[in-house]
Parts: sequence; C-alpha cells; structure tokens
Amino acid sequence: MVSKNILVDISPIGTFTFFAYVFNDEEGRVGFGLFPNDGPSPVIYLLNVQNNRVKIFFNEKLIVQICEQSQFNTNERREIFRKFIEYASKMEKKAARLVFRDCKMSYLTESRDMVKYKRLYIHYKNPLSLTGDQFAANEPA
Repeated sequence: MVSKNILVDISPIGTFTFFAYVFNDEEGRVGFGLFPNDGPSPVIYLLNVQNNRVKIFFNEKLIVQICEQSQFNTNERREIFRKFIEYASKMEKKAARLVFRDCKMSYLTESRDMVKYKRLYIHYKNPLSLTGDQFAANEPA
C-alpha cells in the first residue's frame, strides 16, 4: 500500500487527470509518482532504491489498462503521449529538485522502457475488438 504524502501538482491529459505525489512505498522508501485519476497506484514513479540511487519504474498493468480505455485514434494518441511526456519530464525535474536533491537519478529520457510504452499506447489494438483475420495477423509467429 502506497502512502501519498504531498500533492505536488495536478494535470488533465486526455481523459485522465494525473496527480503528482511524493509518497512512501510499502517498505517506507520515498518515491515520487504520477497517479492517474488520483488512484491508488502510480503509472510512472521514481523511487529511492538504495544509497541515494533513484530509479524509474513503470506500472505495466496500469499502462495496459490506460491503453484499453483509450478511445482516441493514432494521431490523437501521439499528441496525448507527447503532452504526457512533457508533463512527466517537468514533474521529474521538480522531484529531482525537491525530493531527490543529493541523489543519482535515472531519467525518463534515458529509459528504454519509455519507447516500448510509447509504442504500446500509440499503436494499441484491443484484442477483443479485432476480427479473426486481424487477430491472426497480430499473433506472434
């Protein structure tokens, strides 16, 4: 269970409102995350893992849920993702300045996972909405 301690910022992006919080995780470690619609879990978060080393983490289950709920076309998703990354980068800098001042940080721009999740969101096709031919075409060989 995450304990949200300090609300830092709120921003509507697409059909979600993202809440930026300083929080403590189950082990008491300090983190900074973006919580969609003020939910219980962050979609992206920074966590002080050990000895002033801050890593970035992604909640893949939550990312897939966001993909499944999106009703936007590919171009709209590109624009929404661009806005989200701008906001996440701005909040990441704020977290570095306010929360993780003397720590070694991992940044979004350095994350290979970010490219993976960008592609997933922009090009997501819900398997339940595919026809038989489309489904077969999307299955791995």
